[in-house]
Amino acid sequence: MQVLPSAYFPSLAYVHALLQDAHVELDLKEHFVKQSMRTRAEILSANGVIALNVPILHAAHKQTVEQTQIDYSKNWQAEHWRAIESAYANAPHFEHYAHDLKLVFEQQPVYLHAFNAAILNWINQALDLQLQLTYSQEYTGKTPAEKKACLGRDLQPTLVYQQVFKGKAEFVQNLSVIDGLMNEGPMLMRHFMPS
Repeated sequence: MQVLPSAYFPSLAYVHALLQDAHVELDLKEHFVKQSMRTRAEILSANGVIALNVPILHAAHKQTVEQTQIDYSKNWQAEHWRAIESAYANAPHFEHYAHDLKLVFEQQPVYLHAFNAAILNWINQALDLQLQLTYSQEYTGKTPAEKKACLGRDLQPTLVYQQVFKGKAEFVQNLSVIDGLMNEGPMLMRHFMPS
């Protein structure tokens, strides 16, 4: 069983990690790390890479991922959906995933980990990963401490695939799983490099 942090529309490197072992424990007892995969996803638009960040309610003290609440004072979900729609409306598989993906954005759970779990369930269904998820009952110390873990262009979890804006730029590695699904659909699985 592997231990991973909670993630907001995780990168392809995170999905590659999921493919290594279907038994996944999400560590909800770790301290929340700002500007990390827990609240950040990256997609490709006509103007380049866009970071989508989930706003959270900051506590006066360190909080665990389990305690981290989402800030709904602004309509960030509508902004994220518009960015995704703008970036991928012309992608070959947008129509196939758009309805279910939009339903994810209509949810308003109090806690970040609950929203990220809904996203992971969507990914599980979209790619038929057959994940078996559990949640840590205590801090495991096994999740990456580095903020940029599973993020960044130096990670190459997939072979090159056709991206909507590829004509304007070279292939951009390791974006959110949204990019892979919208461009490749279920065929995304054939692009993951063997470990």
